[in-house]
Amino acid sequence: MAGMKHWFRLMIIAALIARLIPAPFFGHPWDMYIWLKSGELGLNQVNIYLLGDPVDYPWGFYAYPPTWLYWLILTTFIGKLYPNLNFHVFMIKLPIIISDILAGILVYRIAAKLGFDEKKSLLIMGIWLFNPITYFMSSIWGMFDSIAVLFMLISIKNIIDEKYIRSAIAAGIGIAVKILPALILLPTLVHLLKSGKLDLRNFIMKIILPAVVVFLIISTPFLTTPIEYFNVLFHHTKSVGGFTYWIAVSTLVNLSNFWYIPFIAFLIITMYTYRKMGVGFDDDKYIDACAATIAIFLATSPKVNIQYTLMLIPMLLLSKSFWAEKHFKRNFILLISSAVLWLASSTTLLYGYDLNYLGRLYIMESYELRPEYIINILSGMFGGTRFVALSMDFANFKKIDLVILNKWNVILTVAIISFGLLCILPTPSGVRLHEAAIRVGIPESADSAFIPGSSRSVSQFLKHYNVNYVVLSFSPDLVNTYQGYDPEKDITRYMRFKTAADRWKYRDVRGLVDELHSRGVKVLLGIYLKKEKVKYHYGVHGFAVDWVEKHPEILGFQDVLLFNSTVNINGKHILYANYFSRKIESVVKDFGFDGVYLMDWNDWKIKGDKLSYILPLLKKLKSSRCGEIFIEGIDSTNDVNSTLILLKNADYVILKTAPWINRIYYIRTDDVSIDNYRQYLSKILENLSEDERGRLLYGVYVFDYVDGWFTPAFEVQTEADTFYQIGVKGGYAIYHSSRYVPYKITVGE
Repeated sequence: MAGMKHWFRLMIIAALIARLIPAPFFGHPWDMYIWLKSGELGLNQVNIYLLGDPVDYPWGFYAYPPTWLYWLILTTFIGKLYPNLNFHVFMIKLPIIISDILAGILVYRIAAKLGFDEKKSLLIMGIWLFNPITYFMSSIWGMFDSIAVLFMLISIKNIIDEKYIRSAIAAGIGIAVKILPALILLPTLVHLLKSGKLDLRNFIMKIILPAVVVFLIISTPFLTTPIEYFNVLFHHTKSVGGFTYWIAVSTLVNLSNFWYIPFIAFLIITMYTYRKMGVGFDDDKYIDACAATIAIFLATSPKVNIQYTLMLIPMLLLSKSFWAEKHFKRNFILLISSAVLWLASSTTLLYGYDLNYLGRLYIMESYELRPEYIINILSGMFGGTRFVALSMDFANFKKIDLVILNKWNVILTVAIISFGLLCILPTPSGVRLHEAAIRVGIPESADSAFIPGSSRSVSQFLKHYNVNYVVLSFSPDLVNTYQGYDPEKDITRYMRFKTAADRWKYRDVRGLVDELHSRGVKVLLGIYLKKEKVKYHYGVHGFAVDWVEKHPEILGFQDVLLFNSTVNINGKHILYANYFSRKIESVVKDFGFDGVYLMDWNDWKIKGDKLSYILPLLKKLKSSRCGEIFIEGIDSTNDVNSTLILLKNADYVILKTAPWINRIYYIRTDDVSIDNYRQYLSKILENLSEDERGRLLYGVYVFDYVDGWFTPAFEVQTEADTFYQIGVKGGYAIYHSSRYVPYKITVGE
């Protein structure tokens, strides 16, 4: 026994020292940046939950309950007394490290309580303290999940000890740190009801009510604006994490349309698993239920990051089923292994977690996929499948385990790999587009295709796409608020996609235009003519529309801009088309653009007249000195006449030909099959002269980082071939020609 106590103390001391030594010198470049900024804002009495959609923080801002925020404010105050970045980072991480150690001690005690012998209890504690995920998150990364884990374990121990009020208080604190500990309330309810220890009324009074009260007390300063507060807390439900198979699934499924399905699946699978496990009659089954609940949540939720694994690890280690069945241990080892690969690759991608890179997150800036980037994505997806496998283990579905090499799993694996190859490489040359007079590349923004001041990024782009027009797209507010060319003024906030705030200046865009001109490429000013909402997909994306929001009189159905309306400018009411066209003319002249590309001005849900609000702008632009005018067509396959009118008022019309995306991703209910487009294009071409046919282009929809959709390469090839064979041979526009498109695009007959 004395020897075991010696090992206990040695492990605690070693774990603590191993964390404290590197803690001041490393940090996740974005999360640590947000912790510093949040503490600074909080200390200055800024309500973080009222900041609104943080378009200037492209990878999200503070979106957690306030317990962690209070600590960040305190560390900022202390940091002002001793202004040193390393000391500040150390103070931020200190409660995380302490929670790691306390959680290890608590896991040891719970294990002993559950009947594990001394040696096994020490082993469980050691795995928690020294597994790479736990260590990395607290000591290197600086993510605070361990604090939530600690209070979750306190709550569970008190349930086992039948101290329900204490358990509820701990759960309330844990939920006020991070929402995830709320998951244990479900297995706790089932356990207590089925074991007869509490009825439903007492469960509500002794567990739910105290937990809610504690949470609300901690949240009190922010409850004066409850809608905004809770909206921020559930911000993460809108996006996809980096340690889940949803990375791949989300490119084909629009989660904004089906956000409720993963949650329903979680509830159904959890209840089924409880039934299979026979939850409720002893503490071992209760621990199994807690572990299964967390595993199923991680298996079904799209928003899973690697730190969420910390919630699962101690529950698995405390489960006797885990130690009794080899399937559990094997999947756990595979989970940890995939996490190690993920963390190792992220270390390269995130500049070694060096504090000198605070405020920047790695974004691939080359068109050649680096090995560590591929490893990071694949290990994240594989790690997500281990949550599924562990959930199956709890439900006793071992025969369907995804690792077992039986005939059906081999067939399934081959089918998935074959489909994946077909998605990215339908032919040796990738997607082959025809040689056309007009070949337009449309990145989601300059930042998704180019690097400020880099001629090499221009070379890479043109090598990958071989276009002769490039569209640099911006918010309508770039035009609305334009006051003349200022080389040092930030333009990043007007971009739909951005990797960091304040990354692009006016001079960078002007330099990019000049560089493209030197390569013989024309550059168009792309303008989104809609008040697009902020999008949450691998970050927070979207452009600033402050000016538009202050002028609601120019907004129509689906938030399109109404250029036939009047707008109040300095007390004068003028036609919005006049105001906007004059501003466009200034932007085109100052930046050296060769023309204008009008985007997103129409929506398929708009019925009736679709042109009255855009024609005033088109007519003004046609009579101005704005160069060539490109405009997207009607987002419909049933309005030939509107397309003909657009052709008479613009130099080029780009048809919105996206059958795959409209049917599969956006689940459109109108006529958007490839046959519908074929018939639509045939009708248009029948009414066009040879010259007009040369000014009609089709859209090639390949990838959208912001919305999250992706068209498989074989489908892109089918669509492009179909539209060309019908007779649309003037050219095409590639949506979106960014560095993230995973397949090769070749131009040639």
